[in-house]
Amino acid sequence: MFRRGILTIGAAALLSVVLVGCGNQPVVGVLLPTTGEHGTYGESIESGIRLALSDARAREELPKGFEVVWVDTKSDPEFAVSELRRLAAERSVKMVIGGATSAEAQAMVEVLDELEVVCLSPTASTPGIGHRSKLFFRIFPSDELEGHTAARFMFDRLGQAKTVVYSSAGDYAAGIEPEFMNQYVDALGGEVVARIDLADPEWRSASDAVVPKSGVGAVYVIGYAPEILEVITYLREAGYQGRFVTTSAFFNDQIILDAGAAADGILFPLPPFDRTSDKEPVLGFVNRYMDALGKAPDVFAAHGYDAMWLTIQVMTIADPPDTNQIRKAFHFGMNELMGVTGPILFDDYGDVKHYPKMFIVHEGQVQSYQRYITNERERILREVQELLVTGAEGR
Repeated sequence: MFRRGILTIGAAALLSVVLVGCGNQPVVGVLLPTTGEHGTYGESIESGIRLALSDARAREELPKGFEVVWVDTKSDPEFAVSELRRLAAERSVKMVIGGATSAEAQAMVEVLDELEVVCLSPTASTPGIGHRSKLFFRIFPSDELEGHTAARFMFDRLGQAKTVVYSSAGDYAAGIEPEFMNQYVDALGGEVVARIDLADPEWRSASDAVVPKSGVGAVYVIGYAPEILEVITYLREAGYQGRFVTTSAFFNDQIILDAGAAADGILFPLPPFDRTSDKEPVLGFVNRYMDALGKAPDVFAAHGYDAMWLTIQVMTIADPPDTNQIRKAFHFGMNELMGVTGPILFDDYGDVKHYPKMFIVHEGQVQSYQRYITNERERILREVQELLVTGAEGR
């Protein structure tokens, strides 16, 4: 089993003193929020990164001199930028895996050109980040695609022509909500009966004044997992019987475990990573992850794995591992690669060409909505057949 061991800032600084001057070595910084508000996401991403390193080491695929310097950003965008500056100055780092949250990514992207550092984000999703620097890449789909997918699903598949939107503050919600509104209201003709601001301390009262008499059969909740769970729990306790459509951030195993029965039936779009798949490379990744950690990987662990796996490929090609060669490797050095999150190919702005699909929580497990529907049809068919056999035998 690989073990978790994020370097403390002091230890990282000491290591940098010992090894400074390795500018031609493939040194990669990993800046993740493993503590603070978004620590659970960072921990999942880190677990995938460490498994990718373990796999590459076992296959003897790590580039000569390859080294990883770990940093906990503490869920603080300003601290993430200061640590990025430190890694560039003290370790001559030319590539980092970082910007796990949209807030950290947006802060870091502003200094990439100045520092001449390439950044690969495993999970940032705010639209348009790559337009601000040619040195920024990400393997998580833009929020525009997530909002589009959720709107189409709610209107077309669920048949819900009106809804109530619960939206939190911050860059994440700000990236998703406009596209959802564009699709659901402007393109499809749906009606948003009310918008509940989760940053308002009185949001529960606002919800009580609208939802019971609105008749909406589905609500849309935009935010991170704790906020989403708070809304779901409140509405369920208030007797709401409709469907819940929310964001990919809800795919957090600990949150789903804590939610228990309250999470059942929650729907959300995700990148095309289905941990129940029986095909490679997903099957092997899931099995190795479960062997190492004793649990199934979530979508954030999968993106962490692909981020490091891709980084290793890039640093193998980039010779020397300087900014220009690393950037060229991302764009031109590799053909379309098949990661555990799907095929990896970047557009001109560093965005991966992934398109989200809908997933559902069923009996505590996350599975693709299409797989869920297929299984439910098969279950109903078996029950009908059993009833027919029982009825025939009774006669």
